[in-house]
Amino acid sequence: MSQNPNYNPYGQNPPDPNAPPGTSYGSPPLPPGQSQGPVPGYGPYTPGSTPPGQNPNYGPYNPYTPNPPTPGPAANPNYNPYDPYAPTVAGPGANADLTPYASTLPPPPPPTQPRPRGISGKVILFVVLALVLVAGGVAFGLVSYTTTQTNNANATATAQTNGTQTAQAHLTSTAIASATAYAIQHTYPFSNNLKLDDSLTDNSKGFQWQENNYCKFSGSAYHVLDPQTNTYNPCLAINTNFSDFTFEVEMSVSKGDGGGLIFRGNSDKSQYYRIAIYTDGTYGIYVYVDTTGTNARTLKSGSLGQTLNATNTISVVARGQTITLYMNQQEVTSVTDSTYTHGQIGFAAVDLSTSADVVFTNAKVWELAPGS
Repeated sequence: MSQNPNYNPYGQNPPDPNAPPGTSYGSPPLPPGQSQGPVPGYGPYTPGSTPPGQNPNYGPYNPYTPNPPTPGPAANPNYNPYDPYAPTVAGPGANADLTPYASTLPPPPPPTQPRPRGISGKVILFVVLALVLVAGGVAFGLVSYTTTQTNNANATATAQTNGTQTAQAHLTSTAIASATAYAIQHTYPFSNNLKLDDSLTDNSKGFQWQENNYCKFSGSAYHVLDPQTNTYNPCLAINTNFSDFTFEVEMSVSKGDGGGLIFRGNSDKSQYYRIAIYTDGTYGIYVYVDTTGTNARTLKSGSLGQTLNATNTISVVARGQTITLYMNQQEVTSVTDSTYTHGQIGFAAVDLSTSADVVFTNAKVWELAPGS
């Protein structure tokens, strides 16, 4: 079916030329005997003529004929294609003060009322930090004080402990020293203060052992000779002088009836103590006061109580007025005498029935503390 080319779906349609007389296109038919009056804007319709107000460019109406294309922008420079979604633009003569239509927006928020001025978050933060620092300082001070007190207490305790330990160590060392000293004083040779140590191989030690036909060094030893029957021969170290001491020597009787020690002597006056060890296993302790020997006194004599060896260690311990004889570091006897208190040391050989040759080696003297 063809469409009317004059049909305008958006405006008022002109009368249909094919409609029966007395009716308008699109309007209901008139009652019988009534005719349509003039239409405003239109003159009397003359068949074949263009009704008034109708576009002369349109041909006869055909409701089924498509409308001609709308002229483009080249035909009408003022033409703007219709965009039903574009915002409405104010036309000529429109009120420029009106706001073009837009979608409804939420009402603006009410004006912000000035908030009452109070303590800001920064101030609160600073106050909290200050409180934390103060609390931390107090806590640190308490901890530091407690630590200091504890350290002081520990230091005091440590010092006391150290002091106690030091005192105990001192007491221990003192006790040990005392015990050691006691042991030394009561154990042969009763001293650790060695004052003379001479192997007696020669006279190089400076003690000035007497040297003559009857006192001489031979064969790495010191020999004392006595060729005259019923006599003894003394040989002294001139450059010696001892008071309280332990005097020891190794003695071997090569010939003769015996030999022995001289101590607290004076070689010029023949004044000294003499100890004689005889080959028969007896001993004698004597004191000489002059060169004649006739005034000598026997302080003590007796049996040694032990067998003599080829070489024996004989010794004497002189402490004040007490004189003690030792044989091979074993005590034999003691005597008390106050005739001499100090002097030279030496050796002797005894010829009671036959000439004597007594050999001495490794002489030692330990000095004893007075009154020990």
